[in-house]
Amino acid sequence: MPAGRRPVFVLLVAAVSVAVSLATCVTAMLVPAPAAAVPLVAVVCVGCPLFASWEVPVAIASLRRVRAHRALARLREGLDRLPEVEHPLGL
Repeated sequence: MPAGRRPVFVLLVAAVSVAVSLATCVTAMLVPAPAAAVPLVAVVCVGCPLFASWEVPVAIASLRRVRAHRALARLREGLDRLPEVEHPLGL
């Protein structure tokens, strides 16, 4: 997977994992589930998003770094467009 899309994919997988786990946990609590299954469902519903979000901090840092590089490039382009002028004191 290209490096530019991987952080977005990691964040998407983590968000979907949280949503699915939340729905599964709520369903297991509301629908009459066997008493022995409820603790297992709760552990799985907490553990899966934890493992899915393992790389989320790295993905967020990567997206911030890309955004910072783009902002710096825009700043440099804007500075390059400014006209050169002589110093008012002739320095």
